Amino acid sequence: MTNGLSPETVGRRIREYEGFGIHRTGWPGDMGSANWGLAELQGDGVDGWIEEFEFPMFRAESTRVTWDGGGADGVALHDCGVTDANGVAGGLVTAGGADVRGKIVIAGENDPAFDQGPVYERIAELETAGAAGLVLQRSDSLGAINVLNAYRIAEPIGLPVLQIAGPDGSGLSEAAKAGGQGILIIDATRKTARARNVAVTMPGDDPDAAPVAIMTPRSGWFICASERGGGVAIWLGLAAAIAAMPTRRRTVHMVASSGHEINHYGLQAFLSARDGLETTAIAWLHLGALIGSRARSVKIEPSDAELGAMARSAFESSGAERWMMWDRRGGEAENIAKAGGRYVSLRGEAADNEGGETFFHSPNDSIDRASDIELVAASGRACLTMVEALVSS
Repeated sequence: MTNGLSPETVGRRIREYEGFGIHRTGWPGDMGSANWGLAELQGDGVDGWIEEFEFPMFRAESTRVTWDGGGADGVALHDCGVTDANGVAGGLVTAGGADVRGKIVIAGENDPAFDQGPVYERIAELETAGAAGLVLQRSDSLGAINVLNAYRIAEPIGLPVLQIAGPDGSGLSEAAKAGGQGILIIDATRKTARARNVAVTMPGDDPDAAPVAIMTPRSGWFICASERGGGVAIWLGLAAAIAAMPTRRRTVHMVASSGHEINHYGLQAFLSARDGLETTAIAWLHLGALIGSRARSVKIEPSDAELGAMARSAFESSGAERWMMWDRRGGEAENIAKAGGRYVSLRGEAADNEGGETFFHSPNDSIDRASDIELVAASGRACLTMVEALVSS
């Protein structure tokens, strides 16, 4: 068995995970990383398996906007409306314009009014106002595209929405201000496809004791080294450490899920097959986004004071240099909270005093650019301390 939480093993696993390329749900990189994760478990003597689930895959033929003097390809919002191959034509107008009926609305580059939180409100307003489409200009600090998750994939919205990198849209905002014309194409379909979760159950000595559950998302828009790699590496290391425990009172359920970027589809499938696990577990450990980002400290969000005290103590003794307690919920912890379950959630969300580029949801999120391996490993040690306390309680 490897030392699954050593910096060497953590670094190797993040690099290998990144190497599968684009990790979008059901894409080859996502399916390959599931098989790789299972092989890593088996190499450490852990009995895991693959669980497949169905989801609505967005298949795009062409996603493009053109205007007088320019054009740009992009990534459609995966829960948006679609067009035919000819697209929709209309006048261009900047976001906030008074009359958007029949027009293609152009949001400014990285306009916070169209970030992940408020974007659906803006879309609903534009649909009510009769807009023909929406183009979001979203870029990281190197000019690459930065895309939004699709939380309404099961019930798509009607408005065609395209996301493009800001530099690719050079001249687009100017064309909108000048009242130019454009064509927006979201030539795509949604078809039922299958993706894979990696699951583990390790029985405890007391079958009547409430179980412990550990989850990490495994899918994302691009190579996802710092976004997903830290959580995946810790999850694998914890599985090996738990399997090696000579005794454990509680059963441990684990899932490395696909479907993160499309409303946590994989976790939903895992939970549907285990009725009530959200609340029957004594606690969940959520290994969320950006654990070990160079630009963010680890944020620890507990559902209650008891779990918060446990998590604080674990991190204080872990050697982790950048972490803080947190009170904002996010990611798959939302599913557990909504059901009334208990959890500790680790994520790299930005605090007010934290700047720097995470390359979150960007093709530039590579291990060499964005990951702090020592922070991942230290966070893993803290997680193991928490798990040891939970399984023996």
